[in-house]
Amino acid sequence: MSLAELDDGQTAVLEGYDTGLSGAWRRRFEDLGLLPDTPIRRVRRAPLGDPIAFEVRGTLLCLRRAEARLVRVRGEKRP
Repeated sequence: MSLAELDDGQTAVLEGYDTGLSGAWRRRFEDLGLLPDTPIRRVRRAPLGDPIAFEVRGTLLCLRRAEARLVRVRGEKRP
């Protein structure tokens, strides 16, 4: 599932990136600390849906929904 599919308060572990991700985007995500096997928690989203705030390694990180869709995570999907 993608990072954008997490619910507020839900935690997951980063698996990798979308297969169509360019090298520049991958480098940017890695520079932000989005590395494989890193725990990540969705904190909240803006009232209109963009951006979404995530907690990664003790830091609050905001991503647009389109960017969050490029990041693959594993976690339990809530009903």
